[in-house]
Amino acid sequence: MDNCIQSTEKLLYSLKIRFTRKYIKDSILSHPDHPSLLAISDTLEKYQMGTLAVKIDANKLNDMPLPCIVQVEKNRQPLFYVLKEVAVDHMVYYNDKNKLVQSTKEAFEKLWTGVCLLVEKTPQSKEEGIEGKLVTKRIQNTLMISITILLLGSAVFGFLSSEVATSFPTIIYAIAYNLLKVIGLTVGVFLLWFDIDQYNPTLQSFCTGGGQKINCNAVLGSKYAKLFGGRLSLSLLSFSYFFGTLGLFFIREFSLVTLSMLGILSFISLPIVLVSVYYQAVVIKQWCKFCIIIQGVLLGEIAIIFFSGSYNAPISYESIPLLLALFLLPMLGWKLLKPLLEQEKETNVHKRGLKKIKNNPDVLEGLLVKSRKIETSTEGLGISVTNDTAKYNVVKVCNPYCGPCAKAHPVLEDLVKAGKINLQILFTARSAEDHMGKPVSHFLAVDEKGDKGVTQQALDDWYLADQKDYEVFARKYPMNGELAKQGNKIEAMRTWCDAEHIAHTPTIFINGYELPKEYSVEDLTEVLQ
Repeated sequence: MDNCIQSTEKLLYSLKIRFTRKYIKDSILSHPDHPSLLAISDTLEKYQMGTLAVKIDANKLNDMPLPCIVQVEKNRQPLFYVLKEVAVDHMVYYNDKNKLVQSTKEAFEKLWTGVCLLVEKTPQSKEEGIEGKLVTKRIQNTLMISITILLLGSAVFGFLSSEVATSFPTIIYAIAYNLLKVIGLTVGVFLLWFDIDQYNPTLQSFCTGGGQKINCNAVLGSKYAKLFGGRLSLSLLSFSYFFGTLGLFFIREFSLVTLSMLGILSFISLPIVLVSVYYQAVVIKQWCKFCIIIQGVLLGEIAIIFFSGSYNAPISYESIPLLLALFLLPMLGWKLLKPLLEQEKETNVHKRGLKKIKNNPDVLEGLLVKSRKIETSTEGLGISVTNDTAKYNVVKVCNPYCGPCAKAHPVLEDLVKAGKINLQILFTARSAEDHMGKPVSHFLAVDEKGDKGVTQQALDDWYLADQKDYEVFARKYPMNGELAKQGNKIEAMRTWCDAEHIAHTPTIFINGYELPKEYSVEDLTEVLQ
């Protein structure tokens, strides 16, 4: 797993802040400075947490608020650990393998670069929309558990009422045989997962552990793991075998004749086991843990069938077409599903790559200078909110009844509150007396009183309302003749809009240049640092 993602997740987990892996993954991998401490810090700020990157001496470790993220250097590679505890004689932290480690201070200080990211949890700290995401996840889990219970219940009742349940030894053999089928089917699922996501950290941690001779990549990625010129993988063949045989056993209600036919298939698989062992041991000289489990399952099936004598029962020839259909069904399904999964994975990679480029302030500035430039001064027009720390001057030309303008409003307001931008809002009203002019006059009259907090609240009340009712708004912000004084201001904004050929709303200008069409207002949250 990406070390930045891993350390961020572990920090949030330690702070008991709910999160989703997808949100963190998208945020960090699309950050223009990934991998870096800044990518982690900016992601944590989306959780409404305070962050502070510092470089300190070792004697100040005891004063740091914990948990925090520390930068270490391991094999000349910078990594991030989550420091959990600082004691007199030892340190406790999560390392780059996501394991909780206790080491001496001396050992830790040899790795530590002195850089720390201090964090502060607030009552508002949470992932945006986390409640809805968790509800969706709970519904999915409930449906999955319900379906699993119903299928298992049906299988158990079918098994208990079947003919294999007539004697004790037969029951034991049948249960053991089916358990092996379930294990084989589960491993088959992991093999298919490996087919489309072999670099997944969960799979890699399983596949590469156990010695130098253990390497699933070498075995499953070799030409010997493919048939018909690479068109059919042994992974899919394995899954299809267990799916088809287990499915037939359920459909035929665990009959002895079905068990006999499946037992013969188990005997037929013995040469496949021997060939697989030969290629891993002699040709490739590497072993695959998944393959070893599959081989063990097949040998276990053969042993059960042999000792139970199930192969002596007559074969149910009428079940052969159904068995072939169940065997071929996963092959057809996987051929249809695999391209969709691979396309989704590739799309996510491209989306994150594009977002990483778009989130780079240098890219935005390069595109801005090629955009349309404001030719007419905006001084004294509309409503302005400024910050001493702002690096960007944003002009928003909007319509009080425009839906996209309403969606853009909270995004720009958050940037103002974060001190990243100065915001100037102009309106396209033609007259103080028309439909658009009335609320605009009211905005200007509220702003004329000089309290920017009230002005921002009034704009929030208008743009964030589900129904924009001017009469309701006017009663909340009563005026005594101030509205009649706003006509000249509206006329000045109309003249400016005509001079600049404003054709749509919202039209956004940043530092005097129109926002490029490749960017949306929502993108500004990420790119304006």
